Amino acid sequence: MSSLNCKTVICVVCLGKPKYRCPGCRVPYCSVTCFRKHKGDSALLRNLLLNPHLRQLMVNLDQGVDKAKLMRAYMQEPLFVEFADCCLKIVEPHQNGDS
Repeated sequence: MSSLNCKTVICVVCLGKPKYRCPGCRVPYCSVTCFRKHKGDSALLRNLLLNPHLRQLMVNLDQGVDKAKLMRAYMQEPLFVEFADCCLKIVEPHQNGDS
């Protein structure tokens, strides 16, 4: 855990000073509360990614020529919007009103 001594490492949930790393994905967190929130967010994302329709959308987007056009179309799909919201909630937790 010596890498947690770096001053630029922050808790992925509250942006505080982390003391631990998630055993599953190694992201830093500072408390049991933050770990539980991270674990819940990760489980939701994992469940979304198990959906074959979403997986096919992601493959099409990755392989598509006009990615901007595909993104505009996919943002009309409720499943894709849920996926995007889940990703944003994980990477920008304090910019959402629920944190």
